[in-house]
Amino acid sequence: MATVLITVPHTPSHVLPALPIADALVKRGHRVLFHTDQRHAEKIQAVGAELIPMPGQCDIIHRLKDSAAPIPSWLPKFPRRFLYFRHEVLAIIPDMISELEDIVKRERVDCLIGDLFGFGAPYAAERLGIPYATLTISWPDTMNAQGVPLLVTQLPLPIPLIQALINFIFPLHRVRKQMGLPPRPRNSPAELFSVIVSRCLNLVACHREFLPPGPLQENQVFMGPTTFHQSRSKEERPYGEGLDPNTVMVSHTTSTKNEEDLFRFMVESVAQLGVPVLAVSGGTKDISLDVVRENVRLEKFVPYDEVMPYVRAVVTFGGCGTTGNILRAGVPALLITDSSPVSDVRFTGVRAEELGLAYHLPKPELTREALQTKVKALLADQALRERVMALAAQLDAMDPPGEIAAIAIERLLPIAAQQQELTSLENSQSTHKLTSHC
Repeated sequence: MATVLITVPHTPSHVLPALPIADALVKRGHRVLFHTDQRHAEKIQAVGAELIPMPGQCDIIHRLKDSAAPIPSWLPKFPRRFLYFRHEVLAIIPDMISELEDIVKRERVDCLIGDLFGFGAPYAAERLGIPYATLTISWPDTMNAQGVPLLVTQLPLPIPLIQALINFIFPLHRVRKQMGLPPRPRNSPAELFSVIVSRCLNLVACHREFLPPGPLQENQVFMGPTTFHQSRSKEERPYGEGLDPNTVMVSHTTSTKNEEDLFRFMVESVAQLGVPVLAVSGGTKDISLDVVRENVRLEKFVPYDEVMPYVRAVVTFGGCGTTGNILRAGVPALLITDSSPVSDVRFTGVRAEELGLAYHLPKPELTREALQTKVKALLADQALRERVMALAAQLDAMDPPGEIAAIAIERLLPIAAQQQELTSLENSQSTHKLTSHC
């Protein structure tokens, strides 16, 4: 049995994809420590893992929310946010290294797993000599053969210049030196890219065919979209069984206050088509006062695995996790995304439409007429429905994502296991000699 430590920020989009991996490792006899916020304790305990609460200074999402970086307020929104991010990335690494090294030593951890926001985790693992694996939940962050995320390759710049710019903007090579680690070999990818995606093992939460063709970094395992199934008693009926089979779900469970008007607009526009609507958004408040109609049902949260198989279509903001659930359920979808040139959500929408698995509508083109036209076409598109159902069957025939990930992780463990066995043997021999002498 090995001890595996998983460390991820507190948001559901980072925690939920890691839970099936924890579940599979526990079922295969390993001890799993889950390092995140206390609010997820029930889910973590449900899969048999042990929660190790993450302090706020080690959670990049928490730090960004409360950042006190001296950034001029007169800067435009995007560069201001970028500078906050840069400041917090550089500031969080020493805190994470200290936190994780204490846990690894105290709990005798054999393997450490993080995601693209686990900035200090690879340094802690390297300093302590244990393997480090990463979980990529957003497919555009997958590395190509040159060690650059696919999303970044869309920039009209040569790869060497991209690597140099990233090293200049995020001078993490200085962190390596401060931590007493040797410099990486010449011509290695930018230090930030080496940190967010492990070259030892990178677990990607999508199927390989979803990515555009082209050579990729080695040691990347495509486990398919991950889904976390809420446990329920056998007597409980799935939430979706009570829905009208023609229901269209309009979903944005992480909507912010600034997007409430947009979500309300989407719900109203779809409801005007006369179809049953299930509106789901955990971030909106009092929307029901404006949108209540006979054909609209408003929920702050529904378990996707209990709803997706029962709805006719989904209209959503195209996050990778939600899109993965849609593909696993085999349900037609309209993905509404922003238009940023470096948006992983936009590339998910574009790629899904290229493959004929969903419709895509960029936010700048979002009008009531455009939305209603897309939804009506989606509901009538039987060929698309058959394609997504065929893909769902293909994904269902694969081994479960958690199982695929657990097997790949176990391949990293023999050295650690051998070291443990050797230590146990040496201790046993020392005890035997002491006993014989006595």
